[in-house]
Amino acid sequence: EQLQGKAGRAMSSFAKRAPGSDGALPPLKSLLRLVCHALNSPRLLRDRGGTRRSAEAGAVITGSAPFGGSGADRSLADAVYSTAAWALLFALRTLPVVVRSFWEQLPRSHDRRLVEELITRSYAAALIQREAEAAKALLDANKDRLPNVDASVIRRGKQIVLRLGGDEIKTELCISMPDSFPLQVASAETPEKVPGVPINKVRNWMLQARQVFVGRNKHMSVSSVPLLWARNFELFFEGVEDCPICYSALHLTAQTIPRKACPTCKHKFHSECLHSWFKSSAKVTCPLCNQPFS
Repeated sequence: EQLQGKAGRAMSSFAKRAPGSDGALPPLKSLLRLVCHALNSPRLLRDRGGTRRSAEAGAVITGSAPFGGSGADRSLADAVYSTAAWALLFALRTLPVVVRSFWEQLPRSHDRRLVEELITRSYAAALIQREAEAAKALLDANKDRLPNVDASVIRRGKQIVLRLGGDEIKTELCISMPDSFPLQVASAETPEKVPGVPINKVRNWMLQARQVFVGRNKHMSVSSVPLLWARNFELFFEGVEDCPICYSALHLTAQTIPRKACPTCKHKFHSECLHSWFKSSAKVTCPLCNQPFS
């Protein structure tokens, strides 16, 4: 129990200080290396009976089994293994980009393969299901923001599928989840056709989703993407024009629509995009017409 408590406090501290996508903090990388070593340790597996590794890791992940019984009933090997399984699960849920960075930077291909097999075998399925359930819950909680769109999320094998409908238009947008999620990032391919929507707009939605998948926005996860798509779908049919800077109606981070209009050409921009443009260009002019922007 003391070991679990220390691991929990350490992981929570790392979660508060970890970068979005700039690479893992050295202390967390060391902890992840130790955790993965424990979960793949032949000696630890032998001390625990030799055959229960995948099943019991899965039980810890899904919550179908506690970390163990009383102190008298648990061996040290059981305690170390269960604590390591819980610590890795916590990291995968809260810091997937950091865990991915740790895995990508492992110097030996043998170590990368062991970690990938561990995640694929014992963690990925539960994490994918969690993302699908979170996407559905998020969409249900924001129904009032989608008054003109019938949107729902389903799980179809290794895909999280957003079903969209409105004004006799029905379509689906899909997120494909890799076997070793989240070590490998999710993907979203542009469909051949979305009825009523120009393909270049749909392509922009897919590009925006990929920014989320690779961790460009640390406040969003795979489960945020279906709602992002549904809101873009709604805004398109409301006639909201895309921001000429980011090519999207909905700002990825601020979740705002373009409201800042150029006094000359009248094009509207996200305030956040415009401020970034002013800063990077070192001038206060419209990105399109190059006239002063008051």
